[in-house]
Amino acid sequence: MASDTGTWANNQPPSNFEKLWRGLALVGAIHLGGMLLNIMFQMMGNHSLDSLPAKFLGL
Repeated sequence: MASDTGTWANNQPPSNFEKLWRGLALVGAIHLGGMLLNIMFQMMGNHSLDSLPAKFLGL
């Protein structure tokens, strides 16, 4: 039986799903790293990064 590109083969997920999950993991890691950096800056008394989320929203 021939396997389609959208099905599991040899106990491995389809490549599109693997790319999706790796991309989501990368974006999540970048987001968590940015949050940690912002918290560290706030703990040091530097609040210069607090306005960045508002700039993305156009505020």
